[in-house]
Amino acid sequence: MTIITEREIAVRGFNNERINTSFGKGLFRRAIYNCSVELRDPNEKYLIDLYDFAHWQHQARTDFQIDIVRKMANEGAEDESDLLLSWIQHYNPLSKTKTPVEGYCIYLLSSRELYVEINDPVNNTIGDWSLRVQQCKTEGVGKPVFIATNVDLGKW
Repeated sequence: MTIITEREIAVRGFNNERINTSFGKGLFRRAIYNCSVELRDPNEKYLIDLYDFAHWQHQARTDFQIDIVRKMANEGAEDESDLLLSWIQHYNPLSKTKTPVEGYCIYLLSSRELYVEINDPVNNTIGDWSLRVQQCKTEGVGKPVFIATNVDLGKW
């Protein structure tokens, strides 16, 4: 008998220190949080930038992303003031490259629920996770403001 266990995941959210600063003519950084998503067995790292619906929806480029935007709009995401969303990028620490992958993240601030879905067969990551967000007690530059995980990080 095979026991299927959920893949270990840790999401760390950081305040975006550069929010509302420009990076080109008429272009502004709008992400509220920058986050890292770390998975084990095999180890992979992904990055997410959490936006409100209005800014997130305009970043959709692929058919997959446009379908997700339509689905979220049909479910009334535009009217949720405490809803943050992100597309997902794979991060290669050796080359320091970011590659968009099929996937998205939803963070509901009021209930502190985080949902991550990743479909990245190239890097052996296909799955979805529903996690509870815990606020961090100490804040500061370089320290996360929240963590969501399905494991004890002391054993990570």
